[in-house]
Amino acid sequence: MGVAYGIKVSGMDNEYVQITHMAMSSLTLTKRPGIFWVDYFPFLRHVPAWVPGATGRKLSNFAKPLVYAMRDRPYAAVKSDYLNGTAEPSIARMMMEALDAGYSDNMDLYSEQEQIKKDALGVAYAGGFETSSSATLVFFLAMAMYPDVQKKAQAELDRVIGEGRLPSFEDYQSLPYIQAVILEILRWMPVVPMGVVHRVMVEDEYKGYRIPKGALMIPNVWAMAHDPKDYPCPEQFNPERFITDGTLDTNVRDPSTIAFGFGRRVCPGRHLAKDTLFLTIASTLYVYDIEAALDEERKPYALRAEQTTAFLSQVFLFYYCREWY
Repeated sequence: MGVAYGIKVSGMDNEYVQITHMAMSSLTLTKRPGIFWVDYFPFLRHVPAWVPGATGRKLSNFAKPLVYAMRDRPYAAVKSDYLNGTAEPSIARMMMEALDAGYSDNMDLYSEQEQIKKDALGVAYAGGFETSSSATLVFFLAMAMYPDVQKKAQAELDRVIGEGRLPSFEDYQSLPYIQAVILEILRWMPVVPMGVVHRVMVEDEYKGYRIPKGALMIPNVWAMAHDPKDYPCPEQFNPERFITDGTLDTNVRDPSTIAFGFGRRVCPGRHLAKDTLFLTIASTLYVYDIEAALDEERKPYALRAEQTTAFLSQVFLFYYCREWY
C-alpha cells in the first residue's frame, strides 16, 4: 500500500486492507480450476444468478463491486491528496504527474490513460497482497520445522552484519545462505501452485499431443518445483541444494523462473517481491528465534506443512499432541 499509493497502514483494520482482503478472498475462490459447472459447460455463463446452482455467477456478482472498490478507493484518496499538494511519494503520485505532463491538453486521452494507470495500480497492490504474505508464512513455518536451517542463516547474519544495525539491501550479495532460503521458500511451497491459466493462441503440438487453438493450459508449478531430477528429496526444506562452495550454484534450476509465471504474463512485481522477502527474512532472523508454539504441557506442537489446491496457496499448520502418536 505504501509503495503503490503512499498510504501508511498501521494495522489490519485499515479500510483499504479490509476491502482488498475481501476482494482477493473472493477472487481466489473463482480461480480454482474446475470448481464451477461453467468450467465444463461454457454456455452456462448465460444463466442468471438467481437460477439454483449458478454459484459461479453469484460469486462473481459478489466479488465485482469489491474488486472495483479495491481499485478505485485508494486511488481516489491519493488523487485528492495530489490535487491538494499533500500526496506522499508513491507510484500513484508518479503516474498522476506523468498524466498531467503528457495529457493535460486532451481530456479524452487523459481519462483513457488514467483508467489504465488505475488498473495497473490495483493489480500491483492486489498482486502482492496475499502472495507476499503467504510466502512469509511459509518462511515462519519452515524455520519452526527446520531449526538447523534457522541457525545456519542466523550464523551467516551474525558473521556478515555484526552488531548494531539491521540487514539492508547492500548486504544482499554477502548473504548467499539467506538468498538460498528465499529460493527454497519459493520452491518448497509455491504461492501459486497451479500457476495462472494461459490460452493457446495458435494450434500447437507437444510430445505428440495436439493442443488446439483456444485451449486453456494450466502450468503445474508445484510439480515442476518438486521434480526430483532438478531437486532431489523435494519434500525436504533444504536451502543448501542451491549452494556450492559457499556461493549460489547457477547450475541448479532457479525456482523463481517458474514461481512467478511465464512469458508475457510473468509477474511484473517479482523483483519487488523477492526484495521484500529478503528484508523480511533477514531482519526477522537477525532479531528473533522462531519456534513452534507450546501446548498446555509446555511442549512444542509437532508441525507439518500441507499445500492446498487453491489458486493462492494458504499455509495450514497441523499440530499434534505427543500422546496422539
